[in-house]
Amino acid sequence: MSDRDDTRPDQRPPARERPPDPAGTRPRHDPASLLPSRSLGETGEVVDSDAIEDAEAAEAPEAPEAPPGAGRDPDLLPQRRPQGGAIGPVAAPASPFAPRFHFLFGALAAIGAAALTALLLVLLAGGATQHTQPQWSRWQPSSGGVEGARQIASRIGSEYRFTNGKQLVNVQASGLSIEGVPLSVALREDQAQGGDIKVFDDDGLIFRFCGLGPNCAIASGKPSTARHLLLRREALELSLYSFHYLDGVDQIVVFMPPPKGQKPSQALFFRRGDVDAELERPLRASLVPRAPTTRDVRLSPDIPLVDRITGRKIFNFSLTQANTDNRGFIVLDPLSAQKKAPQATTGSGSQR
Repeated sequence: MSDRDDTRPDQRPPARERPPDPAGTRPRHDPASLLPSRSLGETGEVVDSDAIEDAEAAEAPEAPEAPPGAGRDPDLLPQRRPQGGAIGPVAAPASPFAPRFHFLFGALAAIGAAALTALLLVLLAGGATQHTQPQWSRWQPSSGGVEGARQIASRIGSEYRFTNGKQLVNVQASGLSIEGVPLSVALREDQAQGGDIKVFDDDGLIFRFCGLGPNCAIASGKPSTARHLLLRREALELSLYSFHYLDGVDQIVVFMPPPKGQKPSQALFFRRGDVDAELERPLRASLVPRAPTTRDVRLSPDIPLVDRITGRKIFNFSLTQANTDNRGFIVLDPLSAQKKAPQATTGSGSQR
């Protein structure tokens, strides 16, 4: 056998005494150094090294705190820190003025809420003011059309009375027709105005004043200009109520009561445009709320307005049948200067 064969594994020299091993079979550490160390106590028994180290650690003074990174495995990469070198979020130091700012912000919020509330109240009040119009009259009809006209006739007719308290005339209302025959208004102008004939086919109403005498004449009292003026005031008030509250009414004819022994021949004719100014303002601005009587009618403050409006709206009327269809005309002729003065007393009278 060769010398290599005679060599036994347990007779090899220690690893530290071996020559360098180019083949890479030489271990990096001595295997004996990897075994746990043992020491003998006084009794000669083997004592674990960990117990000795624990006792020494208990008696040894406390070691200072290791700096960051001490004891970390050298084979591990160091812990990555946030950019800028900050280890974690840092709380901002509290400002000594923070309580003041909190108070100011609270005060501003309260002022803003109060201002918003005030603005809403102003807007609501403004909206209510905008949509709320002053009342035109102290009373108004509950219906429209002819039924509303009848309510107006009953209400206004009952307010005009003699000085003894009796009602002046009964007032009847109807559409612009007589016995089912529709009527148009044919107005003949005065000769000084050209003498033309104007026909008005607009929707309208007829009010009839009836004194309950023959042919609707006023049964009692003597004719007077005061009573005629009071009837004209009543006709104006009926027209104002009708134009204001009844839709579609553009013209109104009021038949006045005749003198005793005669037939009705006088009428007042109103169109909406004649009283536009009076319709734009409350009724009390044109006529006093309480109707005067035949005794004090001339003392009423609204008589100048009544005389001015109605004085040019008095006509003599007649009825005529159309030739081509089932239709009629209310023909209105103006009063001449000679006839106006005596006819002013027609159908009027007073009761003392």
